[in-house]
Amino acid sequence: MKKYRSAFSRGDLQALMDCFSFPLQVISADGAEASVSVAVGENWPDVLQRLLDAYQRLGVVDAVPSELTIDQPMTSVALVRAHWALNREDGNSVYHFTAVYTLIRIEGRLRIAAIAHDELPALQAAIRVTSR
Repeated sequence: MKKYRSAFSRGDLQALMDCFSFPLQVISADGAEASVSVAVGENWPDVLQRLLDAYQRLGVVDAVPSELTIDQPMTSVALVRAHWALNREDGNSVYHFTAVYTLIRIEGRLRIAAIAHDELPALQAAIRVTSR
């Protein structure tokens, strides 16, 4: 997770891609509803780049896990729950969201195989504020 956080903070697309396993299951929660999609390695860089571009537009320079829980139910599987605070350079918060990651060990490295998150409503609200 340190590598993942660092890659986002640096805006390093290749380092981010190295954190994932494909196909990747993505669950996006929006209030009482949720959607499930499956990302493949060919499409995921575009998704990540759009997110990095949005973070740059919002002035995000760091993602700080204000809460982090890690469970390892099996030797080759880890579950990570993170409550992220996205911050600007001056330390002000842009927004908060929660994400749950399922990591699996592949060739000795843990990689993200699934993500469940509630970020989209907060991201969309932050973008609307900056677009005014």
